[in-house]
Amino acid sequence: MNASMKFDEMMDITIDYYNLYHSLYIVFSLGLLVGLYFILRNKRKRISEIVLFCILLSSFVLHFLKLASGYYQDRMPWALITITPENLCAVSTLIFPWFYLSKKEILKDYMFYMGIMSGLGATCYPIDAVGLAAFEFEAVRFFYCHCVIWAVPLLMVLLKIHTLDYKRIVKVPFIVYLIMCVILVNEVILTGAGFIKPDYLYRNDVRNASFIFGPEPKVGILGSIFTALTPKLFTTVPVGENAGSVFYWPIVWILIPSYICFCLFALLLALPFEYKGISRDITKIIRCIRYVRRR
Repeated sequence: MNASMKFDEMMDITIDYYNLYHSLYIVFSLGLLVGLYFILRNKRKRISEIVLFCILLSSFVLHFLKLASGYYQDRMPWALITITPENLCAVSTLIFPWFYLSKKEILKDYMFYMGIMSGLGATCYPIDAVGLAAFEFEAVRFFYCHCVIWAVPLLMVLLKIHTLDYKRIVKVPFIVYLIMCVILVNEVILTGAGFIKPDYLYRNDVRNASFIFGPEPKVGILGSIFTALTPKLFTTVPVGENAGSVFYWPIVWILIPSYICFCLFALLLALPFEYKGISRDITKIIRCIRYVRRR
């Protein structure tokens, strides 16, 4: 009886931003990263490749198997939305195993940069996990899957399975835009199928569609930065009876700010691995400038 009561009390404990239980999941994520690194660093490259792929695949499978849990069964049929490419993290879970198998360097670059930005961002600021019981299945699944999104790509580089080239950074945002188009089409289909109310399609405060329809209120600072870098034309209705009203043009509004911010953050992420190449190229540029001035 006492054991049952204690278990019920534990299940009543909920996750909040940076409370004890959220902090425990952050520690778990870091522990998984460090543990895997020390286990795999002296293993053959092939073994490391297989282990990392299996971890990515486990997250992919769990993305669909979660529908069998009580948390999702109680929310049917609307729970079906959650296995679609509804945001960047969901898309990452679905495509990372296959990007990992690809021989295209740019796809693995995307895994590294966007995986760390989105997966680590969701781990540190878990909007969709706040309010969940700390140790229920959905909370464990949420943090595990988001940990995989950023930890595996980072390990992929740390273990030298993939080599970064900071000069490719300028190309990666175009993959982001393509994936945003997939998310947009998914939202339209879900709306047409009746899973989302038509009035909610352009509501940036209702669903987590990765900033496609405007800045999310819960991430105010980032939204303010993006909005400040966006031409006003793309955040208002230009003509008609509603001219001047606030309206974020889907995807279009975020093209400029996301490109600038992505390249800057990606460069910082690449710096520990590419500092020699970056330093060498900066030196060459400085020499060229000096040479031109002398002429």
